[in-house]
Amino acid sequence: MGREPSYLAELVRINDALIWSHDRTDSFVAAVEIIRARMGARIAPTYLLDEAGNLLVLVADEPTRAELGPHFATMPAHEHIREPWINPGEWPVSASEHLEHDAWTSLPQDFKDWFGESGVVVSIHADGRHLGAVLLCFDGPWPLTDERKEFLAAAGRILGNAVYRWQVAGRERELGALEERRRLGDELHVDLSQQVAAIGLHAGVMDLDVAGGDLERLRSDVERLGELARTLSSSLRHQMLGLRSDAQAVSGPFDQLVRRHVESFERQFGIPVTLECEAGCDTSEVPLGVAAQLVRVLQEALANVHLHAQATRVRVRLLPSRTRIRLEIEDDGNGFDPTSVPDSRLGVRIMSERMQQVDGQVQFGRATGGGTRVTAEAPLRATRRTIPAEVGS
Repeated sequence: MGREPSYLAELVRINDALIWSHDRTDSFVAAVEIIRARMGARIAPTYLLDEAGNLLVLVADEPTRAELGPHFATMPAHEHIREPWINPGEWPVSASEHLEHDAWTSLPQDFKDWFGESGVVVSIHADGRHLGAVLLCFDGPWPLTDERKEFLAAAGRILGNAVYRWQVAGRERELGALEERRRLGDELHVDLSQQVAAIGLHAGVMDLDVAGGDLERLRSDVERLGELARTLSSSLRHQMLGLRSDAQAVSGPFDQLVRRHVESFERQFGIPVTLECEAGCDTSEVPLGVAAQLVRVLQEALANVHLHAQATRVRVRLLPSRTRIRLEIEDDGNGFDPTSVPDSRLGVRIMSERMQQVDGQVQFGRATGGGTRVTAEAPLRATRRTIPAEVGS
């Protein structure tokens, strides 16, 4: 009879599955399957936090998805990311030890039906960030021994390091795409100006042809003018597609859009947020492109509050003027030094790059209460750069 693999050997297999596969989803599911099989669980659905930190998104094979049903393709983060399931040490937690706790009794009954009273939450984490959890579901009682707890904690960290590595790579691609779109926007601005000038000059040449009675040259000039007009139309269509995409993502008055994001954050994470707006809160003059980038800065700042700040309250201020719009996000958390943030965290760079897209800027400082203040400011005039086609994708 063969010898059962050691926990250490299984951890090596998990790590190898995450490193060598070209498909991240398949490799992640394969790594979780190793954990499920070793622990003898019936199913092991895994949920990862989305970028905004509002939703837990299911990552699982098709049989597991079918058993859970479409209702559990996502779950609200605020129902599940709480103690004791999430703890400072990011240790795995068994539901059987907390059946009288509000964290269990307040869960939806349909969730408890498939998770079970012996279910185990295995935290996925890296770099001090909670990224999601593997939910081990058993057909009967299953004791979470110290040895199993240590194995699952190590497995959760290996999964977390892989997810975090993939997220960093995605943010790097986003930053590169922003920089490339800015370069293309500059080129497109010059190109459109040149095309309009060419049409104007060509119209002048046609006037000379008419005055000289040269109908043959005039016919040729009309054809050329048509070509110039079609080229200009194509360039304008390219810009309008980007604007239309932004219009779908950033719809309605800017102050109302900010209010919706603030209320959603407060509802999801239970962190009180005060929204203040001066000058009658008239944000009607905020251009679409500026609104799009400010909203993404707001989302990034609020996500940082949730993930890093350990704040108990947040204040968001809108400060519109006749020529500029300023957005301030201030928390009472532990604060941070932007110059000490490792290169692997690209949020600060991406916020700066987004504001540069609209000739604006973002600054980071210490709030009055000792937390962090993020200030993003941009002019209300039309900017010379184009709007990214995908806002925050």
